[in-house]
Amino acid sequence: MKGRIRVIGVGDDGCLSLTSRAINAVAEAEILAGASRHLAFFPQFQGERLKLTTPIEGYLQAIAESARQRDVCVLASGDPMFFGIGSRIKTFLDGLEHPPELEIIPSLSAMQLACARLGWASQETGLLSVHGRPLAGLVARLQQGGRFVLLTDAEHNPRRVASHLLEFGETHWRVHLCEALGGVNERVRTFGLEELAQGQAEPVQPLNLMMLERTDALRWGGYPGHCPDDAYAKRTPDRGLITKAPVRAVAVANLRVQPDSVVWDLGAGSGSIGIEAAKQAWQGQVYAVECNPQCYSTLEANRFAHRVDNLTLIKGRAPQALQQLPDPDAVFCGGSRGEMAAIFELAMARLKPGGRLVFSAVTLESLSELHQLCRGAGVDAQVLMLSAAHGQSLAHYTRYQGDNPIHLFTIEKRAEGQ
Repeated sequence: MKGRIRVIGVGDDGCLSLTSRAINAVAEAEILAGASRHLAFFPQFQGERLKLTTPIEGYLQAIAESARQRDVCVLASGDPMFFGIGSRIKTFLDGLEHPPELEIIPSLSAMQLACARLGWASQETGLLSVHGRPLAGLVARLQQGGRFVLLTDAEHNPRRVASHLLEFGETHWRVHLCEALGGVNERVRTFGLEELAQGQAEPVQPLNLMMLERTDALRWGGYPGHCPDDAYAKRTPDRGLITKAPVRAVAVANLRVQPDSVVWDLGAGSGSIGIEAAKQAWQGQVYAVECNPQCYSTLEANRFAHRVDNLTLIKGRAPQALQQLPDPDAVFCGGSRGEMAAIFELAMARLKPGGRLVFSAVTLESLSELHQLCRGAGVDAQVLMLSAAHGQSLAHYTRYQGDNPIHLFTIEKRAEGQ
């Protein structure tokens, strides 16, 4: 006889909300697997019990081997396919030559219960998680909507989440804290971020969800998308170390940043290129690489002002500082400090196929060097010279004040064989 695996979703109320189909699946099982708290819901079960262990790979292997000849019922929280073990089991079984039959019988997910308690439409509510995931990038993701369900864990608990949001000036969120949903200890409380961060609330139960509700329409700290130069702090000289707005708009557009892109901004200065790329790569990660310590405080101030917690400042000199960074989908280089050739070679080698590299050249020397590097590498660069002028008052008239012309070299890395 060949066994099978049934994964049963169980709420915090145990057997009470299970369907007859789920109850029958447990009754027919020869082995009942799950975490201790789930197994405790079925004291009447007379068969073998398989307790969840870590690392989870051994647990999955034990389930698969047991199911070769016997029926296994795996207990999981709520909907097993909603950040649950169901997908892990499915992936593991797909890797086997002769996998056992798999059936998923879900219960209500934590998100469904939370939305029902608050009367929120699920399809209009975003879903985010810091369960086993870093807090970095959470603020950027929150700019995409007005209501979210956030899954937490013991390390990234509601208090830490609230502190992280406040660090980036995200004060305009109302928090509905949902604890032990569906169980006898269920509780739903509402807080301001300051109250939650300061730990003024009673201890939070381990099983909890944060429901975040926006109370202010401003996104990205009031600086959405492309911004004028005045939206950025700049170190002296007054207009110094920032890629001017007209050039910045074209450069970022040529990078073709996607929501999940990894971006390098080399010679970041005030961070304006990286920041505007980070707003487009709101599910991704941007690395602003800068070797001048005088730029660090300004760049960090801009990072917080624009709410881009998915941007990381890398204090170091390229190309050495790039070794530990993940391979990029897009690279902008606005300053090379005499390392143009080394940066070009490394960026081309590490850039993902289909990715884009944009170099800016201000001087004739850097223009000539970039031209030679492209020819030597056998790549076709799109070269664009930008010259912008801004209107300025002169007595009763308006005149133009021109910026220095800038050359942009844009290279798209082709996949092998193209």
